[in-house]
Amino acid sequence: MKYWKRIVLSLVLIGLISGGIMVYRIFTKAHRDVTTEKAVTISAQAIFDAFKNDEAAANQLYLDKAIQLSGEVLDISTNQEGKTVVNFKTNDPLFVINCTFKTNPGAINAGDTIVFKGICTGYIPDANVVINEGVLVER
Repeated sequence: MKYWKRIVLSLVLIGLISGGIMVYRIFTKAHRDVTTEKAVTISAQAIFDAFKNDEAAANQLYLDKAIQLSGEVLDISTNQEGKTVVNFKTNDPLFVINCTFKTNPGAINAGDTIVFKGICTGYIPDANVVINEGVLVER
């Protein structure tokens, strides 16, 4: 019986150490700085069409990559964290490109054409393409 207790105790100890190392690495991981990354340049409509037509292929091209997006602003809001969120217009009135800014971009109005650079985090079918950690490149 003592033999099994040692094995279980050893496994628990190894698990705790491994878990601690993983948590430490996650919390000390350097954040991406999208301003210095080379980005894929695309229009809001083109990235929407890519995800709508073939999500798997679009994921290969854009997911977790820096995207420099240009298009017309449909609306502006603030999320739960107080960050500015801009929705880019597409040719489908039910779908948008949802872009969250890392810092406040200043005055942006609906109807403005802007260039936004951020990290593509995916596509929500029947909803929108999501891009986060963005910065304003051009008004």
